[in-house]
Amino acid sequence: MFKSFAGEKNLLKISVFVALFFAIFGVVWGSLVSSQIIFFDGLYSLVSVMLSLLSLLVAQFIKKNDRMRFPYGKEMLEPVVIIIKYGVIFLLCIITLITAIVSLLSGGQDTRVGPALIFAFVNTIGCVAVFILLNKNKDKSGFIKAEANQWKMDSLISGAVLFGFISAVLISYTPYEYLVPYVDPVMVLIVIGYFLKTPIVEMTKAFREVLEMSPDQSIEAKFKKVITPIEKKYQISESILRIAKVGNKLFIDIDFILGPQSKMVTIADQDKIREQIIQHTRDLVYKKWLTVSFTNDKKWAQKDLA
Repeated sequence: MFKSFAGEKNLLKISVFVALFFAIFGVVWGSLVSSQIIFFDGLYSLVSVMLSLLSLLVAQFIKKNDRMRFPYGKEMLEPVVIIIKYGVIFLLCIITLITAIVSLLSGGQDTRVGPALIFAFVNTIGCVAVFILLNKNKDKSGFIKAEANQWKMDSLISGAVLFGFISAVLISYTPYEYLVPYVDPVMVLIVIGYFLKTPIVEMTKAFREVLEMSPDQSIEAKFKKVITPIEKKYQISESILRIAKVGNKLFIDIDFILGPQSKMVTIADQDKIREQIIQHTRDLVYKKWLTVSFTNDKKWAQKDLA
């Protein structure tokens, strides 16, 4: 666990420092060359820095053992932070989108295309490198996955900017040179329009975790596949499976309802069943909170008693 956290912590630090560099680079360079898209790229990186710092602090807090105050762990903070992160990104996208529309309607943006092209090239290479690093380790935690998504967005933004400014340079040598001022705000509209989907999707997933809704069907199917042979072996009439994913932890609640035909299930048998369930779901890379109960009366499995 310590090594896993150390890896997570180091990756988040890399994300913070590189994002800080590109934030300063983008905001300053965007102002100098009068480019909305570069300024947005830098501002996005600056927001990423603050949000990455928040992720790092919360990740450290979650790892601290405090069973007395948080008997079920602190993983709920992970989806809450992810909602905050993508909520801020969504707001930033909306504000930038409105600014681009205003600029487009007022005649475009007079941008110094040559220096802007240099920034776009350097930024694209750097963002892609960080994204590849984080994406290789995204299964370590929800925080790293969120960071990888942020850098994926930034990489695609930078790539779109690079393509846009190359197009602007080519257009400037044609009779359509008058269109060059419109390239910058049009790129903003295209990039923002495409990326609005990501924060909406990720916030929806995080809200599902906060509400402790069922995870992906594949996870539930995996546990049902393990439970079915156990039911047959002990002639268990019915079982009720409940799963909730919160951050990097799965809460699994299984109630086996025994009938008159069921075989005797000793305490030793129950522990073997628990071990079997854990062993056969090791490929699910989550921490697991497993509760397995046995009862003759289904009412004790309903969990909504007054």
